[in-house]
Formats: sequence, structure tokens, C-alpha cells
Amino acid sequence: MDEHFAKIRTQLASKLANQQMHATTLLAVEETLKEQGAEITPTAYFATLMSLLDQQKDDPEVEEMRAAILNLLAIVFPNVPVSVLRSQYTATLSVITTILALQPPPTAPSLRSLVTCLEYLLIAQDQTTWNHTTTLKALQTLLILSLDSRPKPRKRAQEAVRNIVTRPPLMMLVHPGMKVVVQTTLQILKESGNGVAGAAGAKDKDNATQMILHTLQLVRMVGKAWPAEQFLPLCDILLHLPKLNNAFLTSSAFQVFESLLSPKDSPDAPAVVHQEEPAGQAPVETMDQIASRLAKVTEVMTAVLELKPNANDATLMPLWLDVVRAGFVESSRLQKLMTAGGHGAQIPQEAVVPLIQLFKVIFPNLDSSNPVSVHNATVDCLKNLISHCITDEMIDLAVQEMKKNRGQQPDKKKRNVIDTISTTIKGGFDIRYQSSWLGILDILKTLFERLNHAANPLLVSFLPLIDELRFTPAFTQKAHLDVVLSTAISTVGPRIFLDTLPLNIDNPEERKRGRAWLLPLLKSSVTNTELEYFATTLIPLADRLNQKAQECRENGMMKKVYETLIGQVWSLVSGFCDLPVDLEMAFTKQIAERFSNVLYSVPDLRPVLCQALTALVVRNQAIVASSETDEVLERKFLITKEEASRNIELLQQYARPYLMVFFNIFQATLPQFRGYLLEVMRMYLSISTPTDLQETFSAVLVQLNTALTTVQPPVQQGDAPPVSHNLMDLADIMVPYVDAQSMSNLYSVVASLFANDADAALQKKAYKIVNSMAETETGRVVLKTNLEELMRNILDTTAAATATAKRARLSLIGQVISLLEPTDLYFIPSILSEVVVATKEVNEKTRDVAYALLVAMGHKMKAGGVISSERVGDMEGGAVETPATISEYFTMVTAGLAGTTPHMVSAAITSLSRLLFEFHKDLEPSMVSEMIGTMHLFVNSSNREIVKSALGFIKVTTVSLDVEVVRGHLQEIVGGMIRWSHEHKGHFKVKVRHILERLVRRFGYDDVVAFVPEADKKLLINIKKRRERAKRNKKNGNSGMDMDGEEEEEETDAKKSTKPLYMQTNFGSAYEDALYGSESDLSDDDEDEEGAEGKAQQKKSNKKKQGAEAWIKEDGDTPLDFLDRNVVSRVTASHPSTQTARKVKDLSSAFKTSSDGKLMIEDSDDEESNGAGEEEEIDETAMEMDQAENNYLESLRSVDGFTRGQGGKIKFNKTNKRGAGKDDDTEMTEGGAGPIRSKGVSGKDQRAPAKLLGQDFKAKKAGGDVKKKGRVDPYAYVPLTSLRKGAKEGLSLTNKSKQDKRKGGKPGRRS
Repeated sequence: MDEHFAKIRTQLASKLANQQMHATTLLAVEETLKEQGAEITPTAYFATLMSLLDQQKDDPEVEEMRAAILNLLAIVFPNVPVSVLRSQYTATLSVITTILALQPPPTAPSLRSLVTCLEYLLIAQDQTTWNHTTTLKALQTLLILSLDSRPKPRKRAQEAVRNIVTRPPLMMLVHPGMKVVVQTTLQILKESGNGVAGAAGAKDKDNATQMILHTLQLVRMVGKAWPAEQFLPLCDILLHLPKLNNAFLTSSAFQVFESLLSPKDSPDAPAVVHQEEPAGQAPVETMDQIASRLAKVTEVMTAVLELKPNANDATLMPLWLDVVRAGFVESSRLQKLMTAGGHGAQIPQEAVVPLIQLFKVIFPNLDSSNPVSVHNATVDCLKNLISHCITDEMIDLAVQEMKKNRGQQPDKKKRNVIDTISTTIKGGFDIRYQSSWLGILDILKTLFERLNHAANPLLVSFLPLIDELRFTPAFTQKAHLDVVLSTAISTVGPRIFLDTLPLNIDNPEERKRGRAWLLPLLKSSVTNTELEYFATTLIPLADRLNQKAQECRENGMMKKVYETLIGQVWSLVSGFCDLPVDLEMAFTKQIAERFSNVLYSVPDLRPVLCQALTALVVRNQAIVASSETDEVLERKFLITKEEASRNIELLQQYARPYLMVFFNIFQATLPQFRGYLLEVMRMYLSISTPTDLQETFSAVLVQLNTALTTVQPPVQQGDAPPVSHNLMDLADIMVPYVDAQSMSNLYSVVASLFANDADAALQKKAYKIVNSMAETETGRVVLKTNLEELMRNILDTTAAATATAKRARLSLIGQVISLLEPTDLYFIPSILSEVVVATKEVNEKTRDVAYALLVAMGHKMKAGGVISSERVGDMEGGAVETPATISEYFTMVTAGLAGTTPHMVSAAITSLSRLLFEFHKDLEPSMVSEMIGTMHLFVNSSNREIVKSALGFIKVTTVSLDVEVVRGHLQEIVGGMIRWSHEHKGHFKVKVRHILERLVRRFGYDDVVAFVPEADKKLLINIKKRRERAKRNKKNGNSGMDMDGEEEEEETDAKKSTKPLYMQTNFGSAYEDALYGSESDLSDDDEDEEGAEGKAQQKKSNKKKQGAEAWIKEDGDTPLDFLDRNVVSRVTASHPSTQTARKVKDLSSAFKTSSDGKLMIEDSDDEESNGAGEEEEIDETAMEMDQAENNYLESLRSVDGFTRGQGGKIKFNKTNKRGAGKDDDTEMTEGGAGPIRSKGVSGKDQRAPAKLLGQDFKAKKAGGDVKKKGRVDPYAYVPLTSLRKGAKEGLSLTNKSKQDKRKGGKPGRRS
């Protein structure tokens, strides 16, 4: 509502009278509410607007005013409380019905607003109100409007009826108004149907048809709320409509059928919402209601099957298929509900979905002679029937019969459903269905997915058929076949799949196809299968391939092929380890040792093996934690929760040996490639027994102590890290899983490394390990026990902290702060100076941690406690206990302003800025005022680093503090920083300008300019003009102009404040937004008269400069020689195709044409005078730059081109038949006196290249050359060089071509 009203308020100056009326009315209502002192709420809007509407409800002369009020009410009604709408129901309904009865009737916009008001008014009423006649009459009024001849009012009324009946009162399954809807629609359909059948004229027949179509549209929208007892009467009428031989009526009837038969929970169906319904009290359909609906759906679908249209009908057949799909899917859903409720025996036999009959009736629609729309609808229908109507009982029966009839031919008359469907799909690969093969493959894929593991043995016979089709050269859609094969692999299993379609890659025999292309499909599809098959079949296959690779040492190509195949075979291990069904039997000691050996010996296979071993644990843990029953899990995954638990127990036995393997590999792997090892180690640590964990950790700790006491040689870049570093990483990984005693032992080892500044990496790892301890409950207990020692250790090692370990050290300090007791707050002043200086670190992440730590310390101080001065390291004086407050904390930070170095002072100012932004509401105004006054001294400092931080403090102050607090220091702020407005170095001028713009926005121009010296007022005047220009552009609707005005800023802040903190994407960097953001969006150009278009063009140009690109021009298909010294001349800053297009456009529009099509070339003076008033269509600046670039490149590459060397001497491009574009060593003076030698010229004699010949004659605002007074005519003077000797068809000095000379004719005429 607020957004709509905000938009309406801006339309006060609109050129449209209706928009002006809306804005005027809204502002008048709001002004009235303000005068009355009432709170502006939806209820207040509702009361005022309804009172105003009641006064003008029957006055025909105020139609515009009434339309404006109704529009505002349509916006207000959805936000009015239900209690208000119920209490004011009678009066409101009286006003609405009075307006609806006016003559002439309301306009379409007013009618839509009335419908909206009436809709929300009726939705809010309870069951008692719906028992009144007036309420039902109001609903009848909406029903009449839903059949209106005007499209927009009709559609809005239909939507209103749908929204009303799909929101029944509390604890009611069917809306009480649905009775009126049913009676009205059925009566109209009957009467209109009879009118169509017995119409005397075409006009009466068309009117009756239109009425039926409108009514069917309404029924389709309310179909989900249609009562079950009125289902059959409606279906009888719908089944009668196709007999009227009207395609539109038949199509609409099928659409209504689909809406009625679709599941109630369909995503396309409007949900039935109950008013004010408590959670968990939604009325549920009873079993009797489900059975009744099932019987009616069965009866309707029996009749629908008899209405099958012609298969060639591209309009009706897809609609009929949609009805069949929706009806039988709904029937299947209802049957599943009854079966789940224990009433499966009550399902009538005729209600069972006749899948065999349906496939026989529907599948022939895929004939190649039928339209594509029929093919698509048929495929969609059959896929849904397979997915929803094939029951588990059908699948089990088919499996039993196949096992019973193994080796025997089944009786065709007693085939089960699955067998019949399979046979039908196989017949679809006949030539008559060729155009539908992709759809049939999609149906087959759906059947594989539905049968899941039962696809073996039910669908194995399809595999040779698909394989044969894939090797058919005429079939080009092999990607679709691969999708079906992938689904078959995941359902049938790799054992049966590869037995049916063997790879034939290790020993291919003649007449057997090699299928190495199956390996990538297997990798992406194998899951939930037998691990034993990989161990007994595929690992020996990889060994045989390895033997063949060793035999092919002389044939490098074949060796590479075999090595690739070996890698592809081993890559399948991750799929076989993805929830294997035989883990207890297949994962033996031999296979575990083989995996370990491969991990050691083949580094390239380590990632895939680690991924496989991780999957063994993860998938079994997921089964154990699943909420599904064992029956469901066994049908889906062939495994139960008990079996998954036993699998995890089996893996626990191998956890410690595998951890030792992982640890050894970890130490031999470079840090940047350890990601997969970290994951698998954490997984096996999580399932290890406490005893194994204790023994493993003890071994690591012993080795760590030994490595720390051993002197290790320096490590070169690129080598593996030292042993001590690796063991520290391993200890860090094991921290979350060890007990308190082990963690305490580890702490005693790593705490001593805080002072080791000789090895920065080792020191950093020590801090990281303690941080990892603090992130676990056990670790926090250990650290709290040793907290005093830890704090003293941190304070003593301040000087030894390296830059590499700074961030980890600050993180540890933050953990210590969170563990502090109120009596241990002495640690904060002791460590504060280090944290303050860390805010000036070069590393951005370190600065972020320092800022966060400053804030955390502030919150700790704010929570209260005691600071004992005798426990603070450098504190002088006696023992004093100071209460911990936020003011005391600011006093501590302020002490840093007295630092001896500019760096320390700057860090203190920056820290104060961050803390003031966070805690300004918790400080006394006097303290804030004192800090602002202190910053005035630092703004006047001569040190740039200090001034830069001080300006940042002022900007945060301007943004975050209240206006009245800043107003008292406005003179000091403006006067102090204005002196830096002339300093360009370090962006001081820009920073000052941004702060001044903020001040002008908050305090106004007059208040700020009063404190600006006269010599500097030009800057404020410029800011004022640019702001006014921006506001004008905004008022004129120029959306391309970025604004920095007050209204937009307030609106943005309001929008931000309405969101919770966790939903704001930049809430963590709010301080950075205040300090570095909030910059002026106004142009920095000082030209006051520059318009919006110029600024937009400037921004566009800047973007081009920032994203500059380069292209290389090529001549046809000739390869470009990058060793050629002239290759640089082919690099251009604009796309060559763009240049070509632009040149063609320029040439086509540069000259006029006569009536016979000839070009008319005029003198430059006439051209300039004639074209002075014409509109410029080309960007002249861009054209000149491109033309200049093209001329320059042409002078370097063309046959007649030349360059000027040292001293302005001309150097011609020498080309001949043997080699074009080669440099000539001959140089000539401009007068042609002869060759000279250019080598050996000193640098001081070298001159800048002169302009090209003819450059002075180039027109500045058009193409071509111009004559200049006192200069020669701009003709092309051809030099008499050897270059003309090789020209084949050029013009000679007699202006005759060689062809003309041979013919003896006249020279060709130029047109």
C-alpha cells in the first residue's frame, strides 16, 4: 500500500486528469487525517475514504471523484484488518451495491475497483454472515459481472469469485457460497446449451456460445473448490458439449475436465486457504469423501474415453490427452490414499486404472503421420501414467511371473501390465514411429526410473535394442540414447548391463564391438550397486590393461590409450562405493589393502579413491539418520538402517589403518592439493572409536614433539613443507575429535610456539590450532582452565608476533575476550594498543578481524565488570579497580591519540571512528562532542596520514550522529577541512567534496555556506547547482541520471530499515559503507551548464576506458606472422567488423543521389552550407578517431604507403611478387635527393613523426578533403616509383587502363 501511495503522490503534476485526481484526493485525505491528529493507518484510510464515498455514492456528476476514491479503496482494502471489515460489513456493502446499481453503470476501471473491494469484504466474513441472503446476493452480483462482455471486468470478477470460494471460513471444507456458484453456472450452461442447439439465427447461436465459453472459464477457475456432490451433474453437461460440433466448446470442455480432475495439491491449482486457521487444524478429507470422489472420477473417465477425437486433430487430441492424464493420475492418487488408510479392499475393480487399454489406445498417436503437438501430448500423457499409475504390486507381480516363466514363452493372453507396456514400447521402434523415437526413448527412460531395481530383469531386453540403434549411422540423436543408457545403468546395475553389452576393450575379438564409450556413462551412472563386481571384474580388467600398456613401450600412442582406459576404469570406484548393497561381503581385507596400495603408488588416482572412501561413510550415515521406514528404504536402495549401521561398524575396523595411510600421503602432498585428503580424514576421524583416536593422536603428538626439537634444513620454494608443519596441520584436523586430556597435551606443546618468530608459518599454525580448540566445547573448557596462562602468553609474545600470524593471533584474542570473566577485564587495556595498530595492517582480512575485535571488546566492556590496574602491564600508580563501561573503553582508545608516531595516531583515530559508529547511542553527548572537538585539531595537522583518518572520522560523524549533535560543531568541521579542498594528492579534494555534499544534504546549503570562506564558496556553489540540476532531471523523469537527493536517500534508508539485520547483504560492512561508500553520485565535472546527456555520454566513455579491449585485423585467410615487426600496426582498439559497418554506412549516406541513381558530389563549401541545418546521425568524434586510425594503418600497410623516419625522411613500403609487406632498407629525403643512411643517429637528433601527407586537408566534420585558401588543391599526387611497375590494372599517366590500351578504345567513364 505504501509503495502504491508513494507513486500516486508523485502524479500531482501529471498531464492526465485522472492521475491528478487520484493524487489530489489522496493528499486531501492525508491532510484531513493530520488535522484530526489521527494515526495514518489502513483503518484510518478506510474510514475516511468510505465516508467520502458515502457522500457521493449516487451523484452522477462526480464520476471522476468517485473513480479516484474507489481506486484508493481498492489499494486500502487488502490491508484493512478482518475485524474492521466484519464490523463495517453492512454499511460498506450498502455503498458498494448502490454504486453498482447506478445508471449509467460505472466505467470499467471503477468496476474493477468495486470488484476488488467487494472481494476482500466477502473474504473477511465468517460462516454466520454467509447465512444471510444479502451476502449471497452480493456473490451473485459478482457472478453476473463474471459473464460481462467486457474482457477486463469479466476477468477481474472471475478472479474475485475464485479467491472467495477458495478461502472458506474456519473449519469448513466447502465454501457456503459455492452452492450459489454451482446453481448459477449449471443453469446458465443448460440454458445456453439448449440455445446453441435450437438457435434460430447465427447471432443467437453466437451469443449462446459466448455465454457458455465465459461460464466454462469461470468453472475452470473455481474447479478446485467444486463440491463433490455436484461433480456428476457438471460432467454430464460437459460431456454433452462436444456433441454440439463446436471446436471452441469442445476445447473449453476438455480444459474444464482437466481442471476438475487435476490433483488438489497440483502446483497449478489455487490453494484452498482457510481464514484465521490455527496450525494443524486444517480439515482433512474423510475416507468416505475420498471413496465417493474416486467413484465419480471413475465414472467420468469411462465416459471421457468414449469421446476420443481423431488422432490427426491437433487441437482436440492434446486436450483430450490432458484430460486422460489428469483423470487417471487423480484416480491413482485417491487409490493410494485409500490403500494407505487400510481401505484398499474397498477400491472397486472398475476404478483400477486400465493401463493396458490406455497404452493400446494412446500409443498409436505417435504415428509419424500425426501432428507434432499430438506427439508431445501423447509422450507427456504416457510418462505420467507410468510414473503415477504403475503400482508396486504390479511391479512385484511382473517380477514373480518372469522368474516363474524363465526360459518359457509367456502366454500373450495373460500378459501382465509391465510386460504389455514393454512390448508396446518395443513396437514403437518400428519405422512407422520413426519421427517419434525421441519421445519413445523418453517414455522408456521414465519406465526405467519407475521400475528402479526391478528393471533387472524386466527391461534388460531393451539394452541390445538401444545398442543396435546407437550403432546405426542414420540415427544422429545419440545423446538421447546415452541418457536412456545412463538411466538403465543406474537401475539395472553394471553387472547385468556389462554382461549384456560388454566393453570388449582388453581383448577385442573380430566381429565384436568395442564399447569404450560406455566408461564415461558408467562413471556418472553407477550407484547403489554391487562393490564385489568392481573387485572381481573391473580391477582385474585394469590390471590386464596395465600389462598391455607395459608391453607397448615402443608404441607411445597405444600406451597412452591404455593408460587412459586404466584411469577411466578406476574412476568407476566412486560409483561402486556410493551405498553398495554388499559392503559387508565385498569390502574385505584384500580390497582394503588394494585401495591402500593404489593410494601409495598411483598419485593420479588418489582423489577418486578418497572420494569413494568418503562416500562409503557419508551414504551409510545418511541411511541411518533417515526418517523413512525400512520398507521404503529397502525398496529404494535395497538396504535397511540396521544394515547401514553394520556397514559403519565394518568401516570402523579399517579407520585407523586408513588414517595412517592418509597421514603419510598428506605429508607427501603439497598444501594446495590436499583438499580431498582433508575431507576423507575428517570423515574417518568421525567414525573412529575413542581408543583408536587416542592412540592415533598420541602417535601424532609424539612425532610432533620430535620434529619440533629437530633442526630441519631450509625448504626451497615448491618443495614439500617440513615435517613439523605437516604434523601441526594433522593435529589441527584432529582437534574436534579428541578428548580433553589429549587437547590439553596439545595445548602445552603449541603454546610455546607463540614466541617462535624464526618460523612464521609454524607460529601461524600454532595460533590456528588454539583457535580450533576454542571452536569446540571441550576445547573451550581446556582453554578456560588455562586462561590466565594463555593471556599472559599472548601479552608476552606481542613483540614476537609475525605479520603472517597476525590475523590468526587476533582471532585467538577474540576467542579469549569471549571467555573473559567480569573480573579479568584487565586483559582488554593490556592488549588494546596491539588491536588498534592492527587496524592499519596492509592485509584486508587482518583489518576486518581487528575491527571486529574492537567491537567485541566494546561489547564486553559495555556488559560490565572490573578492571584492576595492578594487573595491567604498563599501568603506573597504585592498585585501583575501575568499573568497566563503554565510556571507559573510549577513554582507553582515546589515549592512543597521544601516540609518538603518526601511524599510531592515525590508527587511534580510525579505531575511534569504528567504535563511534557502533556505540554512538551508548555514549554521553558531552563525550561525543569532546571527541569531535579533538578531531578539529588533527584535521589541521600537517601530517597527511593523520588528516586522512581525521577526515574519515568526520565523514562517519556526519553519516551516523544526530543532526543536533553535529550542528554544534558545524563551524569547526567546515572550517577545518575546507583548507584541504585544494589538495589533489591522496584524493583529499574528493573526500572534502563528498563530506560537504553530505553536510548540505543534512543541514541545507545556507547553514553550510555560512562557515565557508569567501575564496572557497565556489565549491559550494558548484555543489548546489549540480544538486539542483539532478533534481530537475529526476522531476523530468530522466531515469538514466543518478541522483543524490534528499528524498531518494530518505527512501533508501527507510527501505533498508524495514529489513532485519540478517537479511541485509551488507550489514557486516556497514562501517565500510559509511566510511568508503555514500559517495556522491553526481558528476565531478565542474561545468555548470553540462546537461544530463553529456554526463551520460561521459559515463559511457569512462566505462569504455575501464573495459578497454583490443582486436587484431586479419587479411582474409592469410595467417598472421607475429614475428613480423609490422604486426603491431594490425592491433586496433575497436572491433574491425564495427569499423567496416560504420564505413559502409558513412559512404552510403555521405552523398546525394540523382533521379537516375548517380552520386552527386558537391564542393565542400556548398556541402557545408547545405548540410548545416541537417540532423547529425553519426557520432562525429568517434568517426574522426576511427578514420584517423584507419588512415594511419593504411599508410603503414598499403602498397603506396610510407612512413617518416628520423629527420622527417620518407621511407616507402617496398613490395614485390616474392614477398609483400617486407621492409625496404632504402630511405629517401622528402625532396627525393637520394638515399641516406639512417643508422647511428643519436637520440637527441631524433624527432617526433610529422603529420602524414594530406592530413591538413582532411575535413573535420565530414568525409573527404576540403580546399583551403592559399594552398594547393587536395589532389592525390602519385609518386614515380617502382611500385607502379607491378600494377596490373591500375591507371597509367595517360588516364587509360591497360585493357583500354590493348583494345584501342577510350578510357572508361567514371560514374
